[in-house]
Amino acid sequence: MASRWKFLGKGLRLGAIALGVVGWLAGCASVRDRTAAVADDAMVIAGQRVHTGTRVVTWLEPSGYNAYSNRGASGRRDASRLAATMQKRIARRGWDRRALREAVDQLVVHYDACGLSSVCFDVLQQRGLSVHFLIDIDGTVYQTMDLREKAGHATVANDRSIGIELANIGAYPPREAGPLAEWYRVASGGGAQIVVPARTKEPRVRTPGFIGRPARSEPIRGVIQGRELVQYDFTPQQYAALIRLTAALCREFPRLRCEVPRRADGAVLAEKLPDAELARYRGILGHWHVQENKVDPGPAFEWARFLADVRQARR
Repeated sequence: MASRWKFLGKGLRLGAIALGVVGWLAGCASVRDRTAAVADDAMVIAGQRVHTGTRVVTWLEPSGYNAYSNRGASGRRDASRLAATMQKRIARRGWDRRALREAVDQLVVHYDACGLSSVCFDVLQQRGLSVHFLIDIDGTVYQTMDLREKAGHATVANDRSIGIELANIGAYPPREAGPLAEWYRVASGGGAQIVVPARTKEPRVRTPGFIGRPARSEPIRGVIQGRELVQYDFTPQQYAALIRLTAALCREFPRLRCEVPRRADGAVLAEKLPDAELARYRGILGHWHVQENKVDPGPAFEWARFLADVRQARR
């Protein structure tokens, strides 16, 4: 299987249509069955529907985000890490759930630095990048492609990982935190509130009239990659959706440990993992654990709460 990136053209668009047909036969919501999936919580794995416990809008729905579209880019997962017998099976049949369970052992959590999933998807398309899931400020989960595809979200981790982008304008050095002032204001009843800038023409937040508030009212400071940063927290709705989605992924992929890289004293590692350790690592990662030039999901992300709740939900 080739590991190089390929731009999706007519051939892969036809492949996406074929996936809808195959998925329908396997019980997956097909292109023709969009209305039945309106209140669905199922993600798609190798053409099969797998329940998550939280609303998932797939690329097959009219309001979904489709990474198989003209501007999208993705590749096929590389089978080279698997045993020779599994490589032959994949070459003959393509990726199925059994093969994916042996191949996927990392989950990378990002913030999108765009503030909204709609904006993030458009930016990814323009840059020839992709990610499996987007979680908007209202907690709506968008799946942009089948998990058997390799998304372009975290360089060396792409072949073995699943990527999730949380909508959040991001973290900044304290003297460069202008975007936070643009995106947040003090609400009339106290606490911070997300204010989408007027220049964002179509926010496309799925929940009508949704008002987003960070899980913690005050901006959070912390040090990532040796840099002091400030960031507003994610919304409670995002945490709830991420927890359920991650728990479902950990149940589906037994090699994906519900853990994050830590220092010797038990604190979450706030810098990139050394290459050799990253190659051996199985579990959940922040983007900063994969690349030295990344700081997402930022200092505001509550790892302890997130992991504890995922472990509880996974049971």
